[in-house]
Amino acid sequence: MKQITGTATVAHQLYAIVKERIINGTYGPGMRLTEQQMAAEFNTSRTPVREAMRLLTADGFVVFKPNSGTMVRTWSSAQIAEIFELRVLIEGEIAGHAARHIGEDEIDQLQALQDEIESCGPDTGEANAARIGRLNREFHRVIAQASRNERLVATLANAIELPIVQRTFRSYTVDQLRRSFAQHRELIEAFQVHDAGWAQSTMSCHIHSAKHTLLRANEHHDD
Repeated sequence: MKQITGTATVAHQLYAIVKERIINGTYGPGMRLTEQQMAAEFNTSRTPVREAMRLLTADGFVVFKPNSGTMVRTWSSAQIAEIFELRVLIEGEIAGHAARHIGEDEIDQLQALQDEIESCGPDTGEANAARIGRLNREFHRVIAQASRNERLVATLANAIELPIVQRTFRSYTVDQLRRSFAQHRELIEAFQVHDAGWAQSTMSCHIHSAKHTLLRANEHHDD
């Protein structure tokens, strides 16, 4: 690991790197992260590591447990269901607003992103799941931007737990991945004709199917 430099920003750089590794699954749920381990890995002192861990704890990516230390956060099935139910409500509304306000350039962006998402086919391997996850975040970000509703977008950002959402693609079967691709394509069609009801219902179905995929995977993991 190349040494991180710039004293004032080391903690924030560490925060960003560790957060991304939690999101993409490099640091899995329940994994223990020690100051000593992090300082050695990133070739820095423990002080910025401690601050980065504090920020990650505040944002819910890790938790501190007495006698155990800092661990990557885990979620129960009930918590996952709750988060996805919020996504259904909020992202459905966002999609409806986006259908009314989206521009041609944003539709082009979504089509290009979806082409890239599907470029390796329904490959469920770790590397492709991580790649799709990054592109999927951008796909949903463009939709949020197109909604022209900052309050809804801010509510979504506060309501969802990104590591949970990102884990979904790591749990997909080939058929589930194909279904996700088709739902993205249908969203684009709804945006092209500016049909808010179609966009909202398609997004709701998209989130519901992702919820049950992750719940099944989580229950299997708990077993």
